[in-house]
Amino acid sequence: MAALSFDEHFVAPKFFNRISEVEEGLLFYDKLAMPIVPATFDNVIITECLSATENSSVYSGYFLDRGGKRYEDYDVAFKFGDEAQLCHEAEKYDKMSRLQGKAIPHLIGLAFAKLTRGGYFACLMTEKFGSSLDCKLISLMRSEKAIILNHLQSVHDKGLIHDFKESNVLQRGTEFRLVDFDHMRETHKCTGSRDVIDFAQQPESFTMEDWRAICPYVRVPALDMDFWDDGTVSVKGYRWKKDGLPSARIMKLLFPRALHAKYDDTKQLSELLQLYFKHVQTLLQSGRRDVDYLTAHISETAAHVEEEWLRSQKKRHAPVEPPARAVRARVTKPLRRAARTAAR
Repeated sequence: MAALSFDEHFVAPKFFNRISEVEEGLLFYDKLAMPIVPATFDNVIITECLSATENSSVYSGYFLDRGGKRYEDYDVAFKFGDEAQLCHEAEKYDKMSRLQGKAIPHLIGLAFAKLTRGGYFACLMTEKFGSSLDCKLISLMRSEKAIILNHLQSVHDKGLIHDFKESNVLQRGTEFRLVDFDHMRETHKCTGSRDVIDFAQQPESFTMEDWRAICPYVRVPALDMDFWDDGTVSVKGYRWKKDGLPSARIMKLLFPRALHAKYDDTKQLSELLQLYFKHVQTLLQSGRRDVDYLTAHISETAAHVEEEWLRSQKKRHAPVEPPARAVRARVTKPLRRAARTAAR
């Protein structure tokens, strides 16, 4: 049993009726209760709402022991909702135990809360991992898409079908996790090949055997996110070959709006922007700069690239001086003609 309370800065969401009706603020654990959190940490502190609907709501928080010490190993996500659905989801976490901390978050436990108006509802406690994607799946780098598809294939290897969509993918740096398994089905017998995401060829070159080797529940998401692309990247209406460029997501984040507004010539602007993004990729790959730094210094970085580009433009369009010999020939020829006339 644990005491349930709220941080002083907690702001209740619109759909707060269920958690606010917990009788005496107590959670009662079942046999899955906190397998990785010591039993002495029996105070749950809710800090903020992460998402809320009429059916369930997810909050972040942490555990305290009786002496007020915080459990530091995990920040926790508390999902309150329908008892049957969250029991179902907890069972799926249990079935995917070997994927926890790799493809899915760690399961911390399952609890039940008694409501003041009678009845119970459940609380699924998991590791709070990262945050929701800040872009569309299609905008991720191919290597990032491969990680996500690997996770999806790992879930399918367990005979489970995940409700795969962008809102059910979490990201922390270069790591990703799949979440939200309350509607997961267990009837799947995956015959897919795990090597599918290493294929370099385009889908149009696949044989029928290749297509059969790809589980349709992995193939469709892969196609939807343009995993097999045409080798180009498009940002703000400009399209370039991917060679030497960062992902579309990073380019959108670091797009130099001031530079873009400065030029009217589309061809010149396209060339300048491509040079800018190649410079950005060089800085990122070398480790001399990270995305946070470049985000804060977009103008300076763009100005540096523009200066170099203008210098190259001057060299490219500077008038070519004719050879000195040719100049002399043009100058002296009339003089020679005049000299001959005078001699006659």
